[in-house]
This record gives sequence, structure tokens and C-alpha cells, in this order.
Amino acid sequence: MKYNPDFSSRFRILKGGKISLVVSALIGSITILSASPTGGVVTSGVANISQSGAITNITQSTNKATINWQNFSIGANETVNFAQPNVNAIALNRIVGNERSVIESTKRKRTSLDTKLKRCAF
Repeated sequence: MKYNPDFSSRFRILKGGKISLVVSALIGSITILSASPTGGVVTSGVANISQSGAITNITQSTNKATINWQNFSIGANETVNFAQPNVNAIALNRIVGNERSVIESTKRKRTSLDTKLKRCAF
């Protein structure tokens, strides 16, 4: 007796799996395309958060500030700027949402921006 397995059902499952994989990848990329920091709430200190298109500006007025974010993702074509009152200022950025944050943007160096970024905790 010759064994003749029925591969047609297995190929259908594989085919469906590939479609699911492609759909999942597309949905994931759509989420990343529109990934700006969201839900920023200043909980201590004084800071202003403004967003315009792909640019998010955080202007801090006090030496210490704490900001709670739902998500702090930054897409490849997005920019987040922190303006702090002086080199001794520090910002604590807490991500309190359930989604993971993805940072795809490159860091730009301007004057003492590197020092300021090191003093902004994430």
C-alpha cells in the first residue's frame, strides 16, 4: 500500500499564513509611519508640549520637569526637540502606556544638544 499524503490542505494553510504575515507587516508599518510621541502630560515643573505635523517641541521653563507619555515613538521622518532653560536643566520622560516605543529617527547635533539629551531621561 502506497502512502499518498494530501498536501493540498497544508499548502492552503501555508498560503493563508503568508497572507496573514503580509497583512500584519502592512499594519505594523502604518502604525510606525504615524508614530509621534502621544499623551504627554507634565506632572511636575513647567513645560509646554506642541506638535505640528512631524515635529514635536517640548519647551521646558523650569530646571526640573517630569512628563508622562502614553507612547514616545519617533518615526524616521519625525523630529522631537527639547528646549531647556540652561545646561543644568533635567527632564524625566516616563512612558506609562502599554505600547512599546520605537525610535527610528536620527539624532541631530546642535550646540549643546548632546549634553541636553543626556540630561533627558527616558
